Amino acid sequence: MADRRLVCLAALALFTGCGGGRARPTADESRDPGGTGATGAGAPTPAQGRVLTGADDGFTGRLEVGQTAQLRLPLPEGGPEPTTQGESVLLIPISNVTATGHREWELRAVREGTTRISVPRPATSPATLTFVVP
Repeated sequence: MADRRLVCLAALALFTGCGGGRARPTADESRDPGGTGATGAGAPTPAQGRVLTGADDGFTGRLEVGQTAQLRLPLPEGGPEPTTQGESVLLIPISNVTATGHREWELRAVREGTTRISVPRPATSPATLTFVVP
């Protein structure tokens, strides 16, 4: 009886592929885990849904077309605005209807390329955020 159960379990494992439901990555996927064209540890961090600030100086992130992140800076209203270099990510101001104590922008990936955002910071040089859209 036990031998029959063992045979059934072995057959079931063969037919269902008892590998945990995930396929092994191909050689190309293991060298480029995010599919960005970058290799290994230098691949940009996924940025979708992240809230970034001036403290994130040097950040490099990846957004797919249509994905968004957020930039949040302290008030004052009318203070220096962030600027962009590149056309792959739009910097869209968000109008807050309540007193939140900060200003916000949506960062929306719209086309393939690289965009650098310069974020003004009081009493220091601007922070730079880089976004790669594959």
